[in-house]
Amino acid sequence: MPGNWDMTPYFDAFDGDAYRSFRDRLKEDFSSLHREIDQLGDLALDNVEAWAEVLLRVEQVAARATHLGSYLGCLSAADTRNEAIQSESSAASAARSELEKIFILIRAGFGEADEESFAALLACEALTDATHFLTRLRTSARWRMDTELEDLAADLNVDALSAWGRLYGQVSGGLEFDLEIAGQEPRRVPVSTTRSLLEDPEPEVRRAALRGANAAWEGIADVTTACLNGISGIRHTLYRRRGVPHFLDPALFDASISQKTLHAMLDAASDRSDVPQRYLRRKAQILGRDKLGFQDLMAPLPLKDAARIPWDSARDRILDAFGRFYPALADFAERAFEKRWIDYEPRTGKRPGGFCSSSPVVGESRVFLTYNETLGDLGTVAHELGHAFHSWLMRDMRWWSRRYPMTLAETASTFAEQLVIDAVANDPDASPEQRAVVLESRMQDGSTFLLNIPMRFHFEQALYEERLHGEVSVSRLKELMLDAQRRCYGDCLADDELDPWFWASKLHFYITGLSFYNFPYTFGYLFSMGIFARAKQEGPDFLQRYERLLRLTGSDSAEDVAQRCLGVDLEQPDFWHASIDLIERDLPDFEASTDALFGSGSR
Repeated sequence: MPGNWDMTPYFDAFDGDAYRSFRDRLKEDFSSLHREIDQLGDLALDNVEAWAEVLLRVEQVAARATHLGSYLGCLSAADTRNEAIQSESSAASAARSELEKIFILIRAGFGEADEESFAALLACEALTDATHFLTRLRTSARWRMDTELEDLAADLNVDALSAWGRLYGQVSGGLEFDLEIAGQEPRRVPVSTTRSLLEDPEPEVRRAALRGANAAWEGIADVTTACLNGISGIRHTLYRRRGVPHFLDPALFDASISQKTLHAMLDAASDRSDVPQRYLRRKAQILGRDKLGFQDLMAPLPLKDAARIPWDSARDRILDAFGRFYPALADFAERAFEKRWIDYEPRTGKRPGGFCSSSPVVGESRVFLTYNETLGDLGTVAHELGHAFHSWLMRDMRWWSRRYPMTLAETASTFAEQLVIDAVANDPDASPEQRAVVLESRMQDGSTFLLNIPMRFHFEQALYEERLHGEVSVSRLKELMLDAQRRCYGDCLADDELDPWFWASKLHFYITGLSFYNFPYTFGYLFSMGIFARAKQEGPDFLQRYERLLRLTGSDSAEDVAQRCLGVDLEQPDFWHASIDLIERDLPDFEASTDALFGSGSR
């Protein structure tokens, strides 16, 4: 079984007896539930109790399907070259289409029901805390084709939409390139190590990494272009058939926010883009450049003590940082380390990126990342453990109340990451160099979420606009990417050192379960920064309210959760500007810290 983690709590062995029995029983339950709901007919006053009973079984089956999907998702990411795992993952995707067919019938039954019947269903005692989930199901019924066509779409999803995503995962997981640095022997490295190489202190290593990785992506450009066109084209076809007014509407629905909230957040990021751009100009001075290249965005400061952070040291730092402010989080993280819930080692065949995946059946999570002993990797570990803690806090809740949107999914992860950064920044024993590194990390996050993530959004929006009129070529994808980079970064990056292949290398564009997978990260970051500021101001007394907020994330819209727990209106710009104020507040400290170390000119 691939990886450092222990997956045996899920199943004792891949494709063993317990696994096959679980998988086969799930398929049988899919079929029987589909038949039963089909025979129920539309929701009405005379069948409310029957609908309530079958919905409870659907919830239980959906939780088991999530358990199986989490298991196979972890294994397939850990070893993209294992044909047996990839084949089983593909088969499971086909089986999950049967679950989607069940929800197609539910949406149809809800969509035809009158208000009195639906109210009676929500009044059933066993469903009273599932109101939010069931109401969203009824709302989503407005965008549907006839049941037969929705069934066809669910079947085709296996060999169409999700197949493009699987193809991208397979080709990217096995992709390698030659790292060619002057005066050194070329060495073959997996493309999954690109991020860590872009954090190398040597500028030639960074240039070689981006040059080599982009050459590798160019070598499979026909595949990645086909994947991106396939995913976006299929979505457009389905949206048109379902009567979706605009291709952003499903993303907003999935994110559980309004268009007004999205615009308020993105407008605030655009209005304040001078804050991260000022940081990037200062960083260019420090690195002895007129302007940074795209490969320099994650570069470390040129400090003597920019030492590597071994895995054991990373563990100790995280536990100490969590324990100082949030002992419950530290206890949880210690459990995750001891129980081996994390796959962290770099190796060939491992998919790029990082994620946290949770199982409602065993009540545990697994964290996936490639740890290369950098400060950025340390933050990623803390970030993903925050995701796992969020799931841990909700483990006693019903499955439908734990289905939170991506916008709120980043709350606990960013909060945990900030605790680690804050611990170093406020350590009285920290050296001026260490403090500068931490301040730079915070400013780098601001650059990522105020510039890079909006850049991805604007690229993807332009892609979907053009895809309405036909397939988008490789050259045009590169142009759209460069346009988005210039729009967000302004003139603080060297125009001849942008990254036209970013669209090929970024996994988020190829995730098929959700569209526009990027803007929720800016939302989550700024939302969490506002929460983190309150936590620091109010101290440990705030943590109880914070945990209440996390437990509500699957039971209300993002706007209502913010209003109920924080008393803020996310559709107005005030909250977003207040969060950006926190980033701007660190900027003079960063400049003063680096002035002391490097001088104000830094040439």
